[in-house]
Amino acid sequence: MTQDSVAIPAKEYYARRTRGYLADRGLDEQVLAAVSIQPAGQARATLSRSVGGVVGALAGDAVEGAIEGAVGGVDGLPGVVPVIGGQIGRGVGGEVNARREVPIGRPTGADIPLPKNGLLVLTSGRLLVFSKAAMGLFSAKPKAAHVDLPLVEVSGVSEPVEASVAGMKTVQVLVGVRSGGVLRMEFPSVAVKNGCALMAELARRIGVAQ
Repeated sequence: MTQDSVAIPAKEYYARRTRGYLADRGLDEQVLAAVSIQPAGQARATLSRSVGGVVGALAGDAVEGAIEGAVGGVDGLPGVVPVIGGQIGRGVGGEVNARREVPIGRPTGADIPLPKNGLLVLTSGRLLVFSKAAMGLFSAKPKAAHVDLPLVEVSGVSEPVEASVAGMKTVQVLVGVRSGGVLRMEFPSVAVKNGCALMAELARRIGVAQ
């Protein structure tokens, strides 16, 4: 926990890089928390691709076996059947996950793009989103943020929605922006506890009870 953390751990190198970003903009704010995030639904989409690959391989083997039995082999069509099988598998995986997807309310505002491997940072005055690459050990400080949102511009915070992805819990949340946009984010399993704590602290600071 950094010296200027309140209740949620923020790794020192993340906090230091954030302070550098803020200092470049003439801002003197406390770094309260830093939590890993990804776009809402990314864990499910990743699982879908994995399921598609596995099911596709099995489907490909089954189709190839059926064709071999019918026409005596597929030596003249290298790679075609496995590709077809992969497409079938991805379709099956997508349908399975569509049925299992945990719905989360979607405001009318447009989604604000988020990095696939991001870091959500709460300071005493704003909510920031950086890519993990920009916050890497070999970068002194990020030159830009994907999202730089003063807390006065945050219109609301949703209730966390839990989802189980391959037996691992993730949590999705929405952060509304007064301009009409919305941050739809997901805390991976390793960040669920700190992510929920960050959201509770954000809600407290903007005066929205959860």
